Amino acid sequence: MNMIEQIKNGIIRIRSECCDSLSLCERYGILNAAKHEITEKIDFGENWIKTPFGRTLNYCVRPEEDNEEWKAISDYLSKKFEDKKLNYKVIEGNPNEKKEASDESIINLNQNAGFGISISIEENERFYGLGEGGHNKIELRGGCYQNFAMYQFDEIPIPLVISSEGWGVLINAAGRHFVDIGEQKKDQLIVCGEDDALDVFILCGHTMADVLKLYTELTGAPMLLPKWAYGLTYIANINSNQFDIMNDAKKFRDLHIPCDMISLEPNWMDKFYDFSTKKKWDLTKFHMPSWLRSRNKPETFISALRRYGFHLSLWLCIDYDLTAEAERQYKGEETCSLEPWYEHLKAFVNDGADGFKLDPASMLDTNHPDMVCANGISQIKMHNLNQVLLPKQMYEGFAAQMNARPMHHYCGGYMGIQRWSAANTGDNGGELGTMVWLETLALSGHMNTTIDMNIYYPESIHFGMFAPWAHINAWSGCRQPWWAGDEMQKIFTEYARLRYRLIPYIYSTAIEGHETAMPIIRPMPLAFPSEEATMDCIYQYMFGPSLLVTAYTDKVILPEGVWVDYWTNEEYAGPAEIEKYIPPQGKGGGLFVKKGAIIPTWKDRDYISQYSDEEIMLDIYPYGESSYIFREDDGYSLDYENSRSCHTLITCREDGNTVRITIGNREGDYQNKPEKRKWIVRVHGTEKNVEVECHESIQVSCEVEYV
Repeated sequence: MNMIEQIKNGIIRIRSECCDSLSLCERYGILNAAKHEITEKIDFGENWIKTPFGRTLNYCVRPEEDNEEWKAISDYLSKKFEDKKLNYKVIEGNPNEKKEASDESIINLNQNAGFGISISIEENERFYGLGEGGHNKIELRGGCYQNFAMYQFDEIPIPLVISSEGWGVLINAAGRHFVDIGEQKKDQLIVCGEDDALDVFILCGHTMADVLKLYTELTGAPMLLPKWAYGLTYIANINSNQFDIMNDAKKFRDLHIPCDMISLEPNWMDKFYDFSTKKKWDLTKFHMPSWLRSRNKPETFISALRRYGFHLSLWLCIDYDLTAEAERQYKGEETCSLEPWYEHLKAFVNDGADGFKLDPASMLDTNHPDMVCANGISQIKMHNLNQVLLPKQMYEGFAAQMNARPMHHYCGGYMGIQRWSAANTGDNGGELGTMVWLETLALSGHMNTTIDMNIYYPESIHFGMFAPWAHINAWSGCRQPWWAGDEMQKIFTEYARLRYRLIPYIYSTAIEGHETAMPIIRPMPLAFPSEEATMDCIYQYMFGPSLLVTAYTDKVILPEGVWVDYWTNEEYAGPAEIEKYIPPQGKGGGLFVKKGAIIPTWKDRDYISQYSDEEIMLDIYPYGESSYIFREDDGYSLDYENSRSCHTLITCREDGNTVRITIGNREGDYQNKPEKRKWIVRVHGTEKNVEVECHESIQVSCEVEYV
């Protein structure tokens, strides 16, 4: 028997009768499926659901008894991905030990033979999501996909599928499972699991944006990184010592290449690739003896970096059982059988570290086939969930220790990862393939993503500087901007300085993403759902509400509206296609502004906190009537988790030869909010009379200039 019930506005849960207790995702705080008061009822029956926009979803659940049809479907999927199972591999530094289960926290789970559900789909319907499940396209129809975290294949499998018609499916399964979107049967979306019971959520909205919002209501809103983390992160050469690091830092400042975080690779530890909880500084490379270890010691290299606007991040790898701490949290106990993973990292945060790079190492590309975790479940069954437990425990540990937001990033993930971590695409470069992944991750609710930017190619710099956070990885060789040659150094510097001028816009968009689930990168079908020509467009996306970015193509598809080439100021009337777009010399792709845009910026700087936030420039492209909400907060505290940011409504109306701009009241408050604000209004286009009105309750000065 199966149970079907509405648990929230817009959300229906279908599950096997044997799933009457909390699922693992619920048990460990990855998913919250608690029932809420329902004010908008959804009609449903035993095999159908009627969505708010009138669409009827017919579904069929795999019967408990043997069924040849379902067996054939399952066998097809298993065979298709038979080479995509993980094998145990020894990695340098891996202790190669199998851990024994403790006796204190065994979970009694029903043994399941697997599950299946099929849902009817329409002929012209399109589907998106599944994290990094898609490799060369963002539209997923006609293919099969495996939801199981696997190094360099599908490192962030997010079990969410969203339809262009405004509904979606979230699959609450811990183990490996498959999604077939019209491959075996063109009119059906099929989900099959190997060793879980049926438990899916049908998300019913009107648009894909609605579905993303419903997903985050179940799994948590995207986290906000510290404001400085939306600048540039530089991972230093693996062979660097503290003086190499300081020299790199000085280069950034002397060359006025903006940068906010420097990250150390595994050479910072005295044992190279130390997986243990007994890590120590390599004192031959980094002078951090016991008597000097404190955030308050001015003579450490970390303090020196901080004085010049840099934050420090440390590389980590992990081969550790996270379930003991997860069980302790669930049971509310004070201690558990294993030391919590974050516990040993407190000392390095006390030293001055502000972030960590979580290397996938054993977490993503290995499995211990015979290992039983501390919660009594096999390591393979826990594999997907471990990809979230790691960043979750890192987030909670740092937040409790510092009462501030952490900055850690991980190239793994699963359901709910957006709540706990930033992400990069790992050892997969920074070219077109990773562009697809950033788009599909955005369509799966994951907002704070980036790539390993390739500083030797303008296209990669262009794309990488218009990622949610920017990141270069020197690792080995000469991968610093100043060794890329005069031309590439100039290109990199100009892009970095442009990004830093846009930080108020980027950070405001990040806050919007936290509050509404609308990501920073907005693939074209999400931003323009009615534009048929861009439904599977992988070469361009919206960066926030107003900037259209293209890369790795000379074809540009412009939606309805008027668009301004940011590089040349040439205007285009959409909808239109540019067949042979060639960016100017020194540019790696197209950057277009939608007229009507109101874009907050600030003056050039070498790091985020170099100057105060009091002065904001508004780059305005008048076109009819338009509006924009500028969002801001303190940029570092955890207050964002429980309170809305400060909002300022800005409107622009073009009326004949006059442009009227209204800057509203700053609604809301936050720590260290500037008492005064200086607005510099920069109006782009044909010169007209400009009138600016500011809300009387705010102390403000305003300057107007034409660009």
